[in-house]
Amino acid sequence: MHLSYRHTYDASADAVIALMANPDFLSDVATQSGATSHDVRIEGPTTHMEMALEAPADVAKFVGKTIHVTQSLTWGNPDAQGTRRGTVDIAVAGLPIKMAAVAVLSPTGPDTSVGTYEGDLNVRIPLVGKKVESLVAPSINDAFDGIQRRAQEWLKR
Repeated sequence: MHLSYRHTYDASADAVIALMANPDFLSDVATQSGATSHDVRIEGPTTHMEMALEAPADVAKFVGKTIHVTQSLTWGNPDAQGTRRGTVDIAVAGLPIKMAAVAVLSPTGPDTSVGTYEGDLNVRIPLVGKKVESLVAPSINDAFDGIQRRAQEWLKR
């Protein structure tokens, strides 16, 4: 299932990159998403976030009450225009559920930028994979929306 997101930020691309590598921000995102536990690691240009989340009711019958999600976000260096390209990888531990996306963060002004995230959600469960994808997609949509909301709030500080 193809997923696409567009985030606008009231900050420079450099400020957004710095925020996305801030462990306090990432912990806040995890807490606001309802994680019952989480761990954040920064390794060079890559941020890793692991969260335990309550599975949506429709998904719980397939995967259990709690899901353990890992997210990795890696940004490359800026090009001559200040645009950065990166990758977002999301997986659910113990289940064949993965999302791989390409991220592009572009300056749109001195204090504004736009991030786009395009990727595919894949659930490799025979017979019910497509159904589970349609049940998981809203949670991923909520997560991406939550990241933008939290980022806008943090960037105002």
